[in-house]
Formats: sequence, C-alpha cells, structure tokens
Amino acid sequence: MNGIDALLASLPPWTFVGGKGGVGKTTCAAALAARSAQNGIPTLVLSTDPAGTLTDALGSTLTGDPRPVAAKPLLAAAQLDAAAARAEFLARFGDVVATIIDRGTYLDREDIRGLVDSTLPGVDETMAVLALADLPARDDWKRVILDTAPTGHTLRLLALPETFLALIELLDTMQGKHRFMVSALMHRYRPDAADAFIGELRSKVARLRDLTTDASRAAVLLVSRPEPVVVAETVRYADALAAMHMTVGAVVLNVIAEPRDAYTEAAIEAIRDAVPEASLFTVGACGSLHPGLPGVEHWSSGVRQLVRPRRSRSPGVRRGDALERTVSLAALPVAASVLGSFPPVLIVGGKGGVGKTTVSCAIALASARSGHRTFLVSTDPAPSIADALDQPIGDVEAEVRDGHGLVARQIDATAAFSRWRAEYQSRVDSAFDALLGPGLDAAHDRAIARQLFALAPPGIDELYALIWLGDALADATYDRIVIDPAPTGHLIRLLEMPALALDWSHRILRLMLKYRELAGGGGELAAELLAFARRTRAVAALLQDATRAGVLVVALDEPVVRLETPRVIQRVRSLGDHVPALIWNRVREIPAPLPVEPPVRQFVAAAVAPSLVGAARLIEWHDGWRALDFDG
Repeated sequence: MNGIDALLASLPPWTFVGGKGGVGKTTCAAALAARSAQNGIPTLVLSTDPAGTLTDALGSTLTGDPRPVAAKPLLAAAQLDAAAARAEFLARFGDVVATIIDRGTYLDREDIRGLVDSTLPGVDETMAVLALADLPARDDWKRVILDTAPTGHTLRLLALPETFLALIELLDTMQGKHRFMVSALMHRYRPDAADAFIGELRSKVARLRDLTTDASRAAVLLVSRPEPVVVAETVRYADALAAMHMTVGAVVLNVIAEPRDAYTEAAIEAIRDAVPEASLFTVGACGSLHPGLPGVEHWSSGVRQLVRPRRSRSPGVRRGDALERTVSLAALPVAASVLGSFPPVLIVGGKGGVGKTTVSCAIALASARSGHRTFLVSTDPAPSIADALDQPIGDVEAEVRDGHGLVARQIDATAAFSRWRAEYQSRVDSAFDALLGPGLDAAHDRAIARQLFALAPPGIDELYALIWLGDALADATYDRIVIDPAPTGHLIRLLEMPALALDWSHRILRLMLKYRELAGGGGELAAELLAFARRTRAVAALLQDATRAGVLVVALDEPVVRLETPRVIQRVRSLGDHVPALIWNRVREIPAPLPVEPPVRQFVAAAVAPSLVGAARLIEWHDGWRALDFDG
C-alpha cells in the first residue's frame, strides 16, 4: 500500500484537515479527496476557510453548493459560503425568530426586525457549520474531507455550535415567557412553530456534536512542519482538540528534508508525545507546487508512513546544532527606512504560514531598539509570539528578554469579553434585586436581560481587545503598537467588526432601555454600552487614518500565495484601511514586484535556516531586509 492510500486507510469517513497556517492543509485535503475519488469512493471536499485556496489547489471554481470536479467523476467540491447560509436561514426563519423576540421583550416590531437582520450572532458561520450535520444523511458521498482555516479560526468554528446554544437558550427563555402567559390564561399550552424551530436548532447542534466526537465516524488530520514554532502550535492544537473530545487520527509532517536532521527528529518525537495513538506520515520537500490537480498529485507521491519503532526521547536541539543557511540579497538596496515608513499602529496580516508572527516580532524588536516605547501584542486565538521570542508570554504584559525594553502580551480576547459579560450579568441581577425586593422575582424578564450578550456578533471579543490597545495609544503609554492577528479570514472579520459592533451596541442599548422601567439600574448599564460604542468609533477612526494605522501584508513568492495576496490588499483597502507596505518573506530568489494599484512599497526578507527564534536572531534577520526596486 502506498503512502497516500495508507493515510486514507488510517482515517474515518469524515476528516477535518487542520493545522497552523501555511503548513499545507489545502494541498493535503485536495490530495486525499482526489485519491479517494480515484479509488472509486464518492467523495466531497469542502473548504471552511473564509480565505480558502481550495479553488486554486483543484483548478476548479467552487461555490457554496457541491459541484463535480473536472477529470474526477466521483469527486465534488465546495467552499463554505457563510453569507449565503445566513441569507437562507433568515429567509426561512427570520419571521419565526422575530415572533419569539416579540413575545419575550418589550421591543417594537421595527426594532425586532433590525435586531434579527443585523446582529443575530454567528448565524452565518454557525448555520453553515450546522449544515454539516445534515450531510451524513445523504447518500451522495461516502467520504467527506474538510479543508479548514488556520488553528485559531477553526477552533472557534468548531466551538460555534456550543456558543450558539447560548442564543438558543435566550430564544427559549423568550418563548418560555410566552408559554407561561398562555398557560396562565388558557390553562394549557400547545407547542407552535416557534417551539419546533428551537427544537430543530437543538437537534442540529446535538447531531454535529455526536458526529465530531465519534472516533469511528470523524477524526482530525493534523498537518505540521519540522519547525519549532509550528510544532509547538501543533501540540497545543492537539491538546485543544482533546479538550473538545475530538480524535486526532493522523499527523502529516510536511516538507521534510532527507536525510532527516536533528530538528526533524525532535519534531517527530514531540508529535509522537502529543498524539501517541495517531499514525504519523511524512512528505518530502516538493518545491513550489503549481495550482491544480497535477501539483496536488505530485505532492501525494511523496507521502510516506513512519513505521519505525519509537526511540527514546532525544535531548533538545541547541541553536547552533544546525547549519545556518541565508540567502544573499546584495543586489537590492538595504531597507534602512523600513521602520520609518510604518504608522504607529501596525497590524501584520497575510495568509496563514507566511511568517506574520516572525515579522511582527522582528519589527517590534527593531522599534524598541530605536528607542520607541513599543508594545507587541497577539490577538490570534492561537498565538505563537511566545514561541518566536523563546520565552513565556501570557495574558499580561511582559518585558521581552534581550528585547531593548519591548513589552509583549498574548491577549486572551475571549476571556476579557467573558469578564465584561459576567460583570454585566451581575449588575442586571443587582438591578432586579433592588427593584423587586426580597421574595419577588420576574424570572423570565431577569433571565432575558441577563442573556442579552448572547446576541453579540462573533469576533466582538477581539474588537474589545483592540479597543484596549487604542486606549493605550491615546494615553501615550506606547509610541508604537505592533499587532499580530490571526490569518487573513479572521483578520478581515476583525477589520469589519467596528461597524458591526456599533450597530450591535446601539440595538442592545435600545433593547436595554425598554427594560429601564422594570430593571431600575439600567442607567449604569446603558452608560457602559455608550462608552463601548464611543471607544469603538475611536478605534474605527484610528484604523482608517493612514497616518496612525495600517496593515502590513506579508507574502511568499509562491503561486498560490501570489494569487491570494492582491485579494487581501484589495479587501483591506475596500474597508477603508491603509496598506503601507508588503514584505516578501523567506526569499531565495528576488521576486517580481506584486502589481497592485495604487502601488505599495515592497521589501524582501531572506530565507533563513534553522527557524528564527529569540530576540537576537530576529533583530539580525530584520537588519538584512532589502527594498524591492520597482525600476530594476
């Protein structure tokens, strides 16, 4: 049995292909799907990545509906279309949801319709994900392979059904008020369409949870690379999946050089320690794969299963144990002014795996060395700046070792927003207690008021963290803030969030004010929401001011990345945000400038081996960056 068939045999009918950005997830998913179809099994490959490149990998245009892939009769492919899923959901159930909210609140019908249309949280991605729960009932495909987004986005996507339960509970509480009133008046209650709707939502969540946690039906295939930062994230990913009761069926260690060096051996042992029951496969370095099935099939031919006995754990690899290889870019001018071309708030964005975190750390260190009070922060749900800096960095400010005074933090945005939500619920309880007094309790209205934050759009937690950063800049705590966000899809959602958050805060405020007569203390709660809205507007203005903020795009000179990068720049600009520069990372040959209009300054950063870890190596690497001459 060859390697790709052995990999397929190690996996159940449903396979989630996951990993850090840039490790080769899409190529792996496409290769598995193509081989499965070639083996006579009806197969569906579905991308859940909002910035997915499955279209490029298959050489076939994808939509939200599965369609056949040319030259592969048994293969169908699709791109998860969250916007279409939301539109379909609201078209089918918008009136039912509006009826439930009408029954459970004091809102006017016009207010309710606006709330349903604009702020119902996570309906887009959640309903698209919940649609997966219906696929096992179809006979079209015997194998389903999901090409997922990078780590942080996928973990949130997998958690969305559980998060959505909070909204279901809120709707059920609102409907419960209606049931109580009807039962009190009529002395009986007959379930209606609203009850059936809530029951169906619960059923979908349960079916998807049963699917993802059944190892005989579904498993995760983790794709990794033999680089310390990537391996560290792969291990954390495996731990997070275990906490979600999902099984890691196999691991593919991609881009392996032969003979295997000490870093590769250390990576193999670390992965075996993290997921001892998973099958382990390797794929040799294939060079730059061209888009389309021929490139995918070339990658497939390099898959090999590691079957040798596990050896004793090797000691850690020291920085000097491997030969450093750098690329000379002497033909290009030194980028001495690279830092001066960037605004005070710099968001470092790009496709997963292009080296955003490494670039973020290098720029922040260079800024601190220049005497600027600099703050480096990760808003990625799967952060790795601690790995790049080679020291523990948590959700508190920490000075970077040998970092010239650089301060760093990996913000847990979810925890921060959860604390705000808990404070809000505590104040609601205090307000109701003060109004009603001992022995009295308007149970339904209290429960509804407590759960209003369930209507928050997903991603608002990261905006909440970004607002704190805006405050730090406004207070002159720092001269420069460098932000390492999640990869492209997640980043775009973050840039879109201020407008969505403003609309949400205004509508929740209107809803809260309807409870003012009942809840007494609504004034203080309303003041907090107004402050949030004011700070959100300030952040929105900051992000769209080219003199104060910008998105630095990082790219690789590879076909698939070159295809995506202009789309990223165009989308960022369409949101009113500025792109001050583009950095070509891991350069071995001088790339052709990216043709975008209006032009953007472009720099190149050399490929270096072994991986860049630690402040000294990062600064040394930064000092070798060069300016790409458009006239050359």
